[in-house]
Amino acid sequence: MTRKEWIADGILTLTALIWGTGFVVMKNTLSSVPPAAIIAIRYGIATLLAAVLFRRHLKDIARADVARGALVGLLLALAYIVQTIGLDYTTAGKNAFLTTVYVLLVPFASWLIFRQKLSRSNFIAAGLMLAGIGCLSLDGESGGLNIGDLLTLLCGVFYAAHIMAVERCQRKTNTYALIVLQFAFAAAFAAVYHLLFERGLPMSLHMDTVGSLLYLSVFSTTVAMSLQNIGQSMAPASHASILLSLESVFGALASCIFLGEAVTPRMLLGFAVIFAALVVNSQREKA
Repeated sequence: MTRKEWIADGILTLTALIWGTGFVVMKNTLSSVPPAAIIAIRYGIATLLAAVLFRRHLKDIARADVARGALVGLLLALAYIVQTIGLDYTTAGKNAFLTTVYVLLVPFASWLIFRQKLSRSNFIAAGLMLAGIGCLSLDGESGGLNIGDLLTLLCGVFYAAHIMAVERCQRKTNTYALIVLQFAFAAAFAAVYHLLFERGLPMSLHMDTVGSLLYLSVFSTTVAMSLQNIGQSMAPASHASILLSLESVFGALASCIFLGEAVTPRMLLGFAVIFAALVVNSQREKA
């Protein structure tokens, strides 16, 4: 691996770590703030922070850049909203597992739509990654697919589309400008959804909730999403999707540390399989 590839992998892994540890915060926040409202608030704050941090890159934004930002922001908002709604109708384990369908969707879609060449090891790694996350997430409950499961699968489709859109849009729009634009549009779309469909739902903004929202806005959104975009500017979408899916692993670890959940043999097996996926994925053989 080249130095650039090592840097990209480190950035994307750190992104997954921040997202995974933010799961505990999000879970607590959902008890007092509606899903779309959380998304609107966190991305609204993130827009302001990112605009200040990356203000030098916003001077020459064109209409085409705004359109690309709107596309990426819409896909991002849809993924988060659909996933959260689906969680109300299915178990957290199934929700976490089914969302990671994007690990397989991204390489196949990249090949079908953009004719992006992929290695055999990339496909093997994607399969191993899903198997490993399944060991961590599936709770063994019986039953077929319900509406929550279908919504969660749809979330995986939207997130796969978001990862691919980021990669394509960065070719014509400055990475840092795209970060600000997608944050702004994600906040706007989530706010519209909240006003249309979440009116009347209870909202309690006490000190703990405000602190949680600030954490989600600064770390899980501004920092992590910026790192995702920067990391993806140096790595193919198919490779990035593998590393970003580590969010489920770090989420499981955070649950053990902060919520006191026990580490089971199945979880250890999941970690081993996912580690194997990363080793296989590092073999950049040509297809």
